[in-house]
Amino acid sequence: MGTEALLKGIYHEVVEIRERLETLEEILVPSEDISKEELEEIEKLKEESLSGEHVEWERLKRELNLDV
Repeated sequence: MGTEALLKGIYHEVVEIRERLETLEEILVPSEDISKEELEEIEKLKEESLSGEHVEWERLKRELNLDV
């Protein structure tokens, strides 16, 4: 068996394993449908968190004497 044939065999096994893992993931990890309103709320909260007030982590550590 040549190297190319061996690599093709390994590739097909990897693809098969990936498909099995995806099937297991679908079974084990529950998926939940969300409404359009919920999605809009999540997007709004994300935007607020990215553009809102924040505290620099390094400054906070210094202020709380957590700087090691």
